[in-house]
Amino acid sequence: MIDRTFLYTEYFQSLERFNHSDIVWGYEPDVVYHFIQSGVTLASYHELGAENESPLLAELYLRQVYFALIEAIRDPERSQQFRHVCLNMIHEPLIALKRFYKRRHGGEQKFLSLQLELQRLQAPLD
Repeated sequence: MIDRTFLYTEYFQSLERFNHSDIVWGYEPDVVYHFIQSGVTLASYHELGAENESPLLAELYLRQVYFALIEAIRDPERSQQFRHVCLNMIHEPLIALKRFYKRRHGGEQKFLSLQLELQRLQAPLD
């Protein structure tokens, strides 16, 4: 059994590091990867069929990760390297959300709106 306190601590510490604007150059991939992994792990702790099943919490954490990445990509105050890393890694929470919504009534429409949000992303990353 995974310790709930550990999962929540890891997630919120990684969220804090992710939101911190002064990430040491070169560590951007590690910060983004750890944030995504901790969020997806925490969501899986609450997914359908888990001991601590709570679909609302599972969806909440997956969406938080996804939209945090979207906001980071859009943020001109972030380094170009950090924004590129976020764009390159956004597929992981998107796939987790697809899996989550596949099992829900009306989930396909919610997933399509997330895909559309990503397609509309206008980030000057050049």
